[in-house]
Amino acid sequence: MFDRDYFMRMINQMSVAFGALMGLKQQGKHEEALLLIDEFMSKELRMRARLALGLSDADLIQMFGGGGRSDAEAIGAIGAFLQEEGDVLADMGRHADSLPRLEKALRLIGYVLRTHGPVEGLDLERRMERLAAGPALAEGSAQTLRAAWEWQEFAGRYADAENSLYELFGAGEAEPVEGLAFYQRMHALTDHELGRGGLSQEELREGVRQWNNLTKETAS
Repeated sequence: MFDRDYFMRMINQMSVAFGALMGLKQQGKHEEALLLIDEFMSKELRMRARLALGLSDADLIQMFGGGGRSDAEAIGAIGAFLQEEGDVLADMGRHADSLPRLEKALRLIGYVLRTHGPVEGLDLERRMERLAAGPALAEGSAQTLRAAWEWQEFAGRYADAENSLYELFGAGEAEPVEGLAFYQRMHALTDHELGRGGLSQEELREGVRQWNNLTKETAS
């Protein structure tokens, strides 16, 4: 859908737009900021925020799925602008409107990071850190929690991923076999890799024991 040259030109325009957004937010010009986001997404990304929210993640990704990396980067750009819109709406006290945008942003940005890596000019890794520390994860749906879990493991945040796994299981959204597969992947890591991700071998063994006990209790 997007060729590489077009996307690189768009990155420069996005940097200008993000700078303008920052200025508008600092001045408390929320409506102007929302208008800027809507106009940029419509003109440059061919995707209004409301349409992006109305599509399932799979449908939206499929729409941009035919052009390789540039199209995946466009998905990351949509996620970035949804995050910006969610932040503006939160500043306006419109929490119910903000949350679905932040959730969608987390899922889309997580998808791009896991499948294509960082995108120049979008700072997706920092954005994902902010989203995972905010209401998108704390108050979001199981779908968003699963996306965060997948990203946490990918990013080497193994202790966080383990916590998210238990949250998913507690919500009835993770199968026992998924936990076993997770711990098998953890066992394949070195002590150094585990330690960087916040887990020790002792904690890993205890996690396996607790998971087995928990899943047995649930099955009985």
